[in-house]
Amino acid sequence: MAENKMAQVAALFGKKLNERFTVRYDNCLFDCKFTDCGFISYGAYDNPYLDFDTFILQDLLVGRAVIVDE
Repeated sequence: MAENKMAQVAALFGKKLNERFTVRYDNCLFDCKFTDCGFISYGAYDNPYLDFDTFILQDLLVGRAVIVDE
């Protein structure tokens, strides 16, 4: 099994695993966190057919979403 990289991904954004933070994405604010199991957003669009966590994480990685300083 490969090494879990989520702690390193969180560190790229100055965060720790399970630390909640706010992301500005698509002109909306979402509470999010990095976990051992992946990236979780709270209050994202409620659609059982799409995983918006993936879209938010991807846009964080490419700079289309930002973590809001609190």
